[in-house]
Amino acid sequence: MMSMDDQDEIPVLIEHEGNEPRKVPLTIICGFLGAGKSTLLKRILTEQHGFRIAVIMNEFGDTADIEAKTINVASEGEQSEEFLELANGCLCCSIKDTGISAIEKLMERKGAFDHILLETTGLADPGPIAALFWHNEEFATGLGRDISLDGVICVVDAVFGPQQIEEDRGSDTVGESLRQIAGADILLLNKIDLASPESVASTAALLRGVNPAAPIHQTVRAEIDVSLLLGVRAFTAPPAIPPTHDHDHDHEHKAEPTHYELRGITSLLVAVPVLSRSRLNALDEWIRTVLWEQRLPSDAEASPTLTVLRCKGLFVLDSGEQYVLQGVRSMYELVEAEDALGVPDAGKLVLIGTGLDARVRTSLQGVWA
Repeated sequence: MMSMDDQDEIPVLIEHEGNEPRKVPLTIICGFLGAGKSTLLKRILTEQHGFRIAVIMNEFGDTADIEAKTINVASEGEQSEEFLELANGCLCCSIKDTGISAIEKLMERKGAFDHILLETTGLADPGPIAALFWHNEEFATGLGRDISLDGVICVVDAVFGPQQIEEDRGSDTVGESLRQIAGADILLLNKIDLASPESVASTAALLRGVNPAAPIHQTVRAEIDVSLLLGVRAFTAPPAIPPTHDHDHDHEHKAEPTHYELRGITSLLVAVPVLSRSRLNALDEWIRTVLWEQRLPSDAEASPTLTVLRCKGLFVLDSGEQYVLQGVRSMYELVEAEDALGVPDAGKLVLIGTGLDARVRTSLQGVWA
């Protein structure tokens, strides 16, 4: 199920069709300025990893010398597409727009690659971009038939990342670095060789607190096995959410509480008991109210601070079925899991956003009380 940001528009249900043809997975890469996005992409483009990957970079002619070749792009204000075939089977593309035109060109070569990587600018919020490629009505009737969103990777600078996050903490609004962390499905903590082990551990704990649902990979010069970044199916597979604790003062988990708040950003991690069908429907209604109307069901008016940037969940029914929740901003879907995760005795839910205080937890737990 999903909703558009425009409150005057009627939310539209997402329909699912079986036996769909294989789609080319797309991964969005965002990250702090200077964190190592270009380094990561250069590795992917030049190493022998066995994948045929199409990479869409902002302006690789200005920022990267792929195999010692410089590609000139158009002057400011003009749209330009440049394609560079590489020896390892990868394809590099540069464009000065949102990337849609580049992807349309790439899809004309369908079958020539296994995966698409889309690099955003250093200040880009991945949320709206992810929403564009995930169940966007207009997009779904065109490119969306051939492309599926695989996940969002955020590259964080181990040296200057803490400073950038601290600067965002002093802002009256949620800073872009925090939005990038919150919206990521994979976090790459890069340049760990340039920071002390204590600082790296502290930054990793900070990232885990803001986004407990995203695995963290620590890297030097963005060196990582490409298979860890691709094919994660973050928007279709059951989420690997860490263990939850129903109390906020577990002495063994002080570094990773189930409710973490950094000024402007909050993550709430809640254990969900086995649900009846009616309780699942009630939970679905609770989610709709919070995401679409930005209020708790018990409140008459919307809260100016309550906003969900990302949500994930796995719910178990007393009938044995399992349901997966995935959401980006006001868009979400709740569908039966295709690949059940064993026989878990309880479900889990993580909400990442603003205004997720104790009242939200109490209201949520009231759904199955």
